[in-house]
Amino acid sequence: MNLHEGLIMTMVLAAATDRNLSRAEQKRLRDLVAHLPVFTDFEPKNLARVCESCAATLAGDNGIDRAARLIKKAVPKRFGPTAYTIACDMLAADGRIGDIEVGLLDMLADLFSIDSLSCAAIEMASRARYATPA
Repeated sequence: MNLHEGLIMTMVLAAATDRNLSRAEQKRLRDLVAHLPVFTDFEPKNLARVCESCAATLAGDNGIDRAARLIKKAVPKRFGPTAYTIACDMLAADGRIGDIEVGLLDMLADLFSIDSLSCAAIEMASRARYATPA
């Protein structure tokens, strides 16, 4: 697994926390891959294959733990905040953040040794980016 696949695994993991990949989450995932500089040299035609592989990992035995190990191995520590940010963006896509989602963010913060103040700033930025009138 490479950096791109690790980041996509992070997005799929975030989207899968509620066991439902909503249209908003699918669109957000595609948009992030299409527009973030970290994905500049990622071939978009591979996205479906990578997502399917991620889903299969999550569906397997100890899927979340296995995904976390793969993410940690594939995503260099300097991209930890990037992984955390895209997870927040995925969670903000459908506007519902419950205990399971908070647990995922805690796991990612631990995985990449991101301090609580940085986590709070990233979370606040995601909420601000995806705020809707109403």
